[in-house]
This record gives sequence, C-alpha cells and structure tokens, in this order.
Amino acid sequence: MFGSRTIKMNVKILIVDDQPMLLKGLCQALAEQPRFALVGEASSGELALKLALELRPELVVMDIHLPKMDGIEVIRQILRALPATKIVIFSGDSAATLVDEALQAGACGYILKSGAVKDLIHAIDEVMAGRLCLSPVLSTTIVEDYQRRLFGGPEPSKLVLSEREKQLLRLIAEGRRNKEIAAKLKLSVNSIETYRSRLMKKVGCPSAAQLARYAVREGIAAR
Repeated sequence: MFGSRTIKMNVKILIVDDQPMLLKGLCQALAEQPRFALVGEASSGELALKLALELRPELVVMDIHLPKMDGIEVIRQILRALPATKIVIFSGDSAATLVDEALQAGACGYILKSGAVKDLIHAIDEVMAGRLCLSPVLSTTIVEDYQRRLFGGPEPSKLVLSEREKQLLRLIAEGRRNKEIAAKLKLSVNSIETYRSRLMKKVGCPSAAQLARYAVREGIAAR
C-alpha cells in the first residue's frame, strides 16, 4: 500500500521512443522499479503497434512524434485492438491541441520530458489505479481552457504565422512533397524538412494530414 492507494505489481510495459539514448535510459530507469515488467521496446509507430498486438502489454509509454506512423494513430489502433491497455504519452511537446487530441484518442496520461523520471513513474501508478495523470503545467492549461469555455472568457490569441509558414502550409495542404516544395520556395530539401518540423510543433499537428486540416480550418488553404 502507498497511503490509501494500492500499487499494482508486475505491470507489463511497452516503451516507445525514436531517440535511442532516451529509449535506453528510460528502459533502465523503469527496469529498476520492481513493480514494473518491461516486455518490449520500439522506435517507430509501426513497430509499436506490431509489438503491442504481439505482447499485449498492460501499459504503453510512448512519445507522440514517431516515424512511420504518428502517435495519435498508434493510440487509436492499439486501443481499437486492446481496449484495456493504458497509454501514457511521454513527450517534449506541450502543445495544447496535441495534448487534447491524445486524450481524445484514449491516452490516460501525458507527461513532459522536461520533468523528472519520478513524474513518469508516478503517472504510471496513477494511470494503473484508474486515474488520468498530466504534468502540472498541462493540467493548469487544460483547466484554464475549460473555465474559459464554460464561462465565456476570451479565447486565447491565435498563433501568428509568418508568410513563409503560410506558404509552406498551403503547399503541404496541396499534397506537395518536400522536393516539390523546396523547388517552389527555392530552398534546400533539408531546409524544408526543418521548417516542416518546426511548423508541426508550433501548431501542434504531428502529421502532414493534420497540417492540411489545420490549414483549411484556419482559412490558409482552400477547402
């Protein structure tokens, strides 16, 4: 027992992150906890889904930005096949729209990498006890947003995008590839990849499809 809370033992955990050093460190940190049983690790969304279906973990700790399949889609597909599995997002991205989308997809927790490992361990215990767990800064943002909508307070100021960012959004919404965009904007492919990555983080859209929807919703691209 821990206070009035029962700590579940031998929780089967799958860990997912595309940064090798962070993945290794995370595995080591959680392996030191006797109540956790690490059953697998993955470095892409595609592999995470495959291992989840094979290993049937009780809990998945995963980043939201993953190669080969974005984190939101991984959450949806895992829970579609394994509805009892708990998912905790461990990410460096605190964009409110992304947090909201992850929770709507079925994640039970969202912890920022800027915190300590003990925050993640606490989140795992909370989630396995049936509670939602967010990093404190995220909890504050979500509560403030809820209060604003409930009491009709002023909406948060819109993101200000540069003309270059708007151009990039329009081209992405048209389905253009990085090479085509680079030629159109007279930039290198590497520069376009960097701009795209920054834009995804800025607007909280982890995939090209979501960027396109954002562009249409904000009136930046034609429907």
